[in-house]
Amino acid sequence: MMEPKTAMEKELLKESLYKNRVQDILRKHRGFLSSSYNPDVAKEGDDIEVLKKQYSAERKIIDRIISNERSAFLSGLALSGVVFASIRFGPRYLAVKIGGIEKARALKEADDAARKAGTRWIQQGVSFLFEASFGAWAGYRGYTMISSKNVNSYDEIAKIPLCAGRSIVSEKICSEWVDLVHNEISNDFWKNLDEEDCRLKDKGRWTSVLGFADNCIKRKAFEDSYRKQHGMKPEDPVDVPESGVPITNAEQQQQTEK
Repeated sequence: MMEPKTAMEKELLKESLYKNRVQDILRKHRGFLSSSYNPDVAKEGDDIEVLKKQYSAERKIIDRIISNERSAFLSGLALSGVVFASIRFGPRYLAVKIGGIEKARALKEADDAARKAGTRWIQQGVSFLFEASFGAWAGYRGYTMISSKNVNSYDEIAKIPLCAGRSIVSEKICSEWVDLVHNEISNDFWKNLDEEDCRLKDKGRWTSVLGFADNCIKRKAFEDSYRKQHGMKPEDPVDVPESGVPITNAEQQQQTEK
């Protein structure tokens, strides 16, 4: 392996480290990620039904993401079963298919001899352990490959901070996420995304991570402007209009004046 020469190349070596930091944040807030409305956000006197309605747009996005991940998981599970069955029964089936009755008889005699010698259960145990382990590995690899190629999920995740109403994910995660992306992780790391031959192991995931942080900043800017325009306190929650957080400055100006 060639020694990294540029700052960008050196940052590539930290990809696993940065990935772990992202996962730390996700694990820390997994309760809010699995359910966009959480009773913990309710304060005394709040109308629960109103709160659920304010978080409904985010809930729909999260449901789509979960649906995509569930499909990837089930595909991986199916692949695991197919691989396990192929390894466990395939070689014997092919041997009998090719060798015919004589091969089937030879295999049966070998099994009987092993059973009499008391070693058959050891053979079966070791074989099953190998087959199950390989099948599970294949299923996991299948899931990660399908999930990592799922561009729709990445796009949906990145757009959560732009959703209409309120966003518990943004309220709980954005500050920590933005600090990670724009302070902890070097800008030289993000420059790798602009390379035509990007050498990051999971470009789609990192594009989503960066996009989420940038959209967090856009949401905060919109909420701050909205509070100022409407004479609200800094801690007052903002119920973003139905069209969501505007992308351009012109759209933002129009929305905050409503």
